[in-house]
Amino acid sequence: MRTGLLAGAAGIAAAAALALLPAAAADAHDYLVGSDPAANATVSTALETVTLTFNDRVLDLSGTGSTNLLTVTGPGSEATHFETGCATVADTKVSAPVALGGAGDYTVTYQIVSADGHTVSSSYTFGYQPPAGAATAKGSATSPCGADGSAAPATTAATAAPGASSSTPPGAAASTPQPTAASNGTDLGLVIGIAIAIVVLAVIGVAIVLLTARRKPQAADAPDQDD
Repeated sequence: MRTGLLAGAAGIAAAAALALLPAAAADAHDYLVGSDPAANATVSTALETVTLTFNDRVLDLSGTGSTNLLTVTGPGSEATHFETGCATVADTKVSAPVALGGAGDYTVTYQIVSADGHTVSSSYTFGYQPPAGAATAKGSATSPCGADGSAAPATTAATAAPGASSSTPPGAAASTPQPTAASNGTDLGLVIGIAIAIVVLAVIGVAIVLLTARRKPQAADAPDQDD
């Protein structure tokens, strides 16, 4: 009898633990597990592509990769762009073609849509020491892709309408779309609160079952009655 009650209590606890799994999975964003070039590495050969690898598939909501961004800027503190095309997605990999300039440190910045539908963004740097005789790209002041990752118009500077004043000072570079901060649609505090509530309810249920079992009279313990 008591064994059956304990088994039932264990079942309640197991059900509570299983109920926590969807909430935990919903809060798991993609994260970077590898890159080519690697972070802080020094590249000494001509580089044509930058590839990022994530722990889970990257969503391509547009079908063209335009919902994801990958930029390569440098060298050093320079903001010149050296990616020559928009990001493409292949399962867990995001890539972009590049043509680097002179020697120095370059910054890879990315913004992707993770498998849970949330945006993840970050950056890292790598060094570049071009081999002798390697071509040096000039780069561009702006990314070849727009804020949504799609190909930007061919012209890099807008022509002001007659009589209209421009808010950009002469010689200043046009603003470049930058990845936004990673959004998190799941409130971690709420998930933790729900988890605690489920565990507390499971413990209360086990206590009630055990107390009820102790209060029930056991037929086997009653003394035999002779007529």
